[in-house]
Amino acid sequence: MHSLFCRRTTSTKSSGSLRLRSTRATLCELLVLGAIGLCAQAHAHPHVWIDYTAKAEMKADHKVTGIRETWTFTRVFPFSLVGDFSDAPTSGPMDAKHTAIIWKQAFSSLKGADYFTHVYANGKPLAVGEAREFNVAIEDKHMVYRFLVPLKSSVDAKALNVTVGIWDETFFVDFESVQHRPIELDGAGSHDCTAESFEDRDHPIFSGLLTPRASKISC
Repeated sequence: MHSLFCRRTTSTKSSGSLRLRSTRATLCELLVLGAIGLCAQAHAHPHVWIDYTAKAEMKADHKVTGIRETWTFTRVFPFSLVGDFSDAPTSGPMDAKHTAIIWKQAFSSLKGADYFTHVYANGKPLAVGEAREFNVAIEDKHMVYRFLVPLKSSVDAKALNVTVGIWDETFFVDFESVQHRPIELDGAGSHDCTAESFEDRDHPIFSGLLTPRASKISC
């Protein structure tokens, strides 16, 4: 289990995705062009690379109730820092024992960062609850998380300007969407709504150097 190691391949995703390959290239260019202090900071901290899919769950009344996410770790997962995984499955779903260890040691603390899930209504951030339905698997030698981030209060996407994005404001975790759009829609109320991706210039990341992509839900 400790030998799991995966290299990130070159991304050729469409313009509707998060396009982290070009974002990361731009970041490197900015650092080379003079942001020496930030370059030192980037080398001083480990990076976590995650490919994700995300769906906004919607009820029939067009209210968004939560974001269902899948995270795939594209590089080595630090099992040795989490616990004893010598008897853990090497492929397929993780058993209850080891899932509980990962939840406690590597996932539950992400609540403090809202699981890097950003939901806004008319520009105001919405509170999220504790993640639910947390599952872990090893797929093609990659660690995969699946979970639901519920909103503490559902939000009406027909009455309000609702936007959703997944990003980390620091250099520690790098997210890349593997979907055509960073956020897709699911549920009874999704059929007559759309999620259009855009550059969220109101919430720059990486110390203000870059702009994340998010999705605006319209009904």
